Order: sequence, then C-alpha cells, then structure tokens
Amino acid sequence: MESESTSSSPQLSAKPSDAEAPKPIASQNNNSAQNTSKTPASTISSWAKTLNFPQPVAPGQQGSTVGDAGTSSFSRFASGLGLSFTSKASAANDRAGGNSPTTQSGVFESITKGLIDTSLNAVKAVQVKARHAVSQNKRRYQEGGFDLDMTYITENIIAMGFPAGDMSSGFFGYVEGFYRNHMEEVIKFFETHHQGKYKVYNLCSERLYDASLFGGKVASFPFDDHNCPPIHLIKLFCLSAYSWLKEDILNVVVVHCKAGMARTGLMICSLLLFLKFFPTAEECINYYNQKRCIDGKALILPSQIRYVKYFERILTQFGGEAPPGRRCMLRGFRFHKCSSWIRPSITISSHSGILFSTKKHPKTKDLMPEDFWIRTQRKGIMVFALPGEPGLTELAGDFKIYFHDHQGDFYCWLNTSMMENRLILDVSELDGFDKRKLPSPGFKVEIVMVDYDGSVPVKPKANGASKGKDLRQGNISSSSEGTKANLNKNKVSGGQNRGDDVFSDSEGEDGTPSSTRSQTRASQTAASGVDSSSQKEQIANLTHNTEQLSLRNSDTKNGASENKSETVERAAIPNLGSSDIKAIAADASVFSFGDDEDYESE
Repeated sequence: MESESTSSSPQLSAKPSDAEAPKPIASQNNNSAQNTSKTPASTISSWAKTLNFPQPVAPGQQGSTVGDAGTSSFSRFASGLGLSFTSKASAANDRAGGNSPTTQSGVFESITKGLIDTSLNAVKAVQVKARHAVSQNKRRYQEGGFDLDMTYITENIIAMGFPAGDMSSGFFGYVEGFYRNHMEEVIKFFETHHQGKYKVYNLCSERLYDASLFGGKVASFPFDDHNCPPIHLIKLFCLSAYSWLKEDILNVVVVHCKAGMARTGLMICSLLLFLKFFPTAEECINYYNQKRCIDGKALILPSQIRYVKYFERILTQFGGEAPPGRRCMLRGFRFHKCSSWIRPSITISSHSGILFSTKKHPKTKDLMPEDFWIRTQRKGIMVFALPGEPGLTELAGDFKIYFHDHQGDFYCWLNTSMMENRLILDVSELDGFDKRKLPSPGFKVEIVMVDYDGSVPVKPKANGASKGKDLRQGNISSSSEGTKANLNKNKVSGGQNRGDDVFSDSEGEDGTPSSTRSQTRASQTAASGVDSSSQKEQIANLTHNTEQLSLRNSDTKNGASENKSETVERAAIPNLGSSDIKAIAADASVFSFGDDEDYESE
C-alpha cells in the first residue's frame, strides 16, 4: 500500500494541466470514486486545491463579456500609441488583488505633465527670441549659463537693461520680465560673480522696484526716457558712484535705465569723464558706444550728447561745480532755409513743468501754426515772436523746446548757463528730426534770448533817438580819422546784427534801417574826401546830414507807405491779440531783417 500511495502522488503533481483544463464534473466524480480507496485524505485535499470550477454566467452579463473583448482590443490599439488603458475585468481583478484605484488618474497626470513640459520649453524658446529681439544691437552677456542684456563697460562699471519680472515694479514691470532681464536671473548673476560687492543705479522715472531685492544696495537718479537730467544730477551721480568704487577695488557699479542704452550712456560717459578715463567727452562717448552696442550706436541723441559735453565744460571751466541757472528771457525763434511744410506749434518746458505753449497762450491758442509763423522779406526765413511783449517766457537753467509738427516732432534740451544768447542748431543737433517724413536740407533753428533780471526790458523805440543824439555828438567832437573809424564800425555792426527787430534788445543788436544806412554811407563818402584843411566843413556837413536823418525818421514814422523798410521800433503795437497777429503777418516789415538783398519775390 505504501508503494502504491507513493507512486500515485507524483502522478497527481506531474499533471498540472488537469488544473488548467478541468474535466467535466461527472467524470471527476467517477475518478474520485474509483480512487477513494487508493488515495489518502491528504493527497485528495492537495489535488482538490488545484481544481478550478467555472462559474455560471448570468444572462445579463453576456453583453458585458463582449464589451470586455472590445475594450481589450482598444487597449491593445492604445498601447501601440504609448498609452495605457485597463479593461473592466482587469480593473476588477486589480481591486480584488488589492491594487490602488488611482492608476487611471496617474495616466492623466503623466499626460498633463508631458504637455506642460513641452509648453514650457516652447515658451522659453519664444522668450529667448523675444529678449534678443528687444535688445536689438546691444551686446549681451552669454557666459556660464546666463543670457542677459548686460555689458561690462569697464571691469567695475556695468550697463544693463531694466531688471523686470517682479510685482514691485508694477503690472507692466512684471509683464516686461517676459522679454527683458528677469529679476531672478539678474540677482543670481550678481550673487554668483559679485556677491556683496555691487551697487545698482536706477535711472528710470517710470519704473521702480523693491531695493531689498538687491540687499538695499540701490540708488535712484531718475529722469524721463529720451530726455536729459537736471545738470546738477550728473554731478551727484558721479560723486555717489565714485564713493562706492573707492571703498573696495572689487566693487562694481551697475547702471540701468529701461533699455540700458541712452540714459545709461549719458551717466556712464559722464562718470568716465569724472574718473578721468578719457580727457574729452567725444572719446568717452565713442568708447561707450563701441562697448555697449555691436554697431556703435548707443548714445546717439543730440541733446544727451550735448549734456555730456556740458559736463566736460563743468569739469574743465567751472572747477567741477555746476553754475547756477542764468536768468534769461526767450524772445523768439528764427527758422533758416525753412521749407513750406515746416510750421510747428511750440511748447517750452523745464523739469518743473510747462512754461509756454502756443496751444494755451491767449494770443496764439486760436490760431493755426501757419498763422503765427511769419514769413519775412528774406528768402527761407520764418520768425516766431509775440509783438508787444518782452518775450515768450523767462528761463533759468535747463529747458526744453519742443516743436510739434504733422510731419514729425523735433526738440532739444539746453541750459542757459552753458549757451550764448543767440544759438543756431542744425538738423544734426535736433532730437527726432532725422525721423521726419520729409527731408529739409540746410534747415536750422535760431534761438534768441536776452539777459533778464525780472524788470521790464527797455523799449527798443527809445534806442533810435539816443542813437541819433550820440551820432551827432560823436561826429562833432571827433577828427576825420575818428569819424571814418566810427562810421565803419557802425556799418559792420549793422551788417552783423541785421535781423528782425522784434528780437533787438540793446543798441548793439538793433537792425539799422535802410534810410539810416543810406545816410551813413553818404556821410562816410563825404568824410573820405575831406582833408585836414576842410575839417570844419566836414563837421558841418555831417551835422546837417544827421539832422536831416532825424527829420526823415520822424517823418517816416508818420508815413505808412514807407513802413515796409523800417524796423519794429516803428511798427510795434502794444497789447496785441490773436486777431492782430494775422494782420501783422501781412506786414513783413515787423519782422524785417533790414537787408537790401535776398528779398523774397512775391
């Protein structure tokens, strides 16, 4: 019996296929009945565990079986696409086996993560292109994994664009972080290369940020974009930067505006002058332009270049101290070689606000620019002034002249202490003129001012009488040689200062009328032909001519027909209104230059 049981046992364990493909129930019962007497209970129980009995299928579940087959087919198709789906049967088996029900949610998480990663990479690529497009011709720092709009001008002076992307800069400052230097990258750069050794100078008046982001090492010297700072602000900036640099040889100053180019260039070039890197403003500007931009066009705005040159004069001529603003009265403007399409309105302002505007002044606010720009008798000359008034506005220190024109605006920044009373600027010295729609070759703007102490200027009308009196006294008391010298001097002075007498502010600047010039020439001719023996006769003739001149001048003032060759002393009308300017425009003698030649043909 023992041998039989031993031999039967391996037979049962050697046929696992019986468990995989069970026989019908009836045959199993017969076999079990036949082997009951031969097989022990332990052998029978182990064999029974290998049996799988099929479960009856309910009628309502037959459709689900077909559905499971379809699901399995879809799962096989989806697996070819790299996706994973589970059938209902496998999900039920997983639950029966204790697997987590979050398997399907994990699939969607992996898909979402892949989409986000792809989107971030695409956004980053677009961001890099946008930053390079915005930086345009500027040199970028692209080392050590950094890509920043930043340039080392020297080892200790850095120029860069605005560090945007932080909410402390406001909404627009936050949005600009997409295409400008991002604040986090800028901080990471300086903490990596200049930790504890850098100080940031913000020149923007339109953007600020939290100074604690840079450890509190931030100084602000704000002024508007495309403009110039108050001239004393340049000196204050240079003193602050110099004080920081001399503390440690490793210290660096970081200067930025919004683009990190023009305003930044003005201050850095001034700092290079202050630190004596170069002796002249031109050399500093050329050096900065080559360092900051690939094409050497960084600091190109004429007014900003002018202010660097102003600072050079302050260092060389004024001992490093900016002079106080000189008080002046702006009398008006002349346009030389002015084309017919240049008829701008005018706004004059300072850092404190608007001082004068043709759109607001009571005499010009109701007029078109074509009405208050006066055509003179000289070709290509247009004049603007306010007859009957001492001038347009009082000036002291920095001021801006802005010309609004439908073909394109242009403007300039000037300082009364750094300029003469008469200044002529060509198109290369006017900001924005190169962007106008129509060219104007040879165009120039003349700015006319006079010194002003707050009192009402002396009326030019009195100058004629005093001039005639002085002429008589001088001719009587002088010799023939002295007479010729004085007359020649008066003739030269009259030729140099010929102009529309609305700008005449002193005897030396008054234009000489044509009648006066004719009498002077006659007097000079008479004097040249007289020798020492007839000196008394010459003096008598000069006295007689001078008296006739005085009478003719008085008669001419009463005669309107002769008024076209006279100056504004005889034509000035006090307290003119806007309607009177149109009438004055018809009489160009008010703004006559007093020249005998180059009259414009009508």
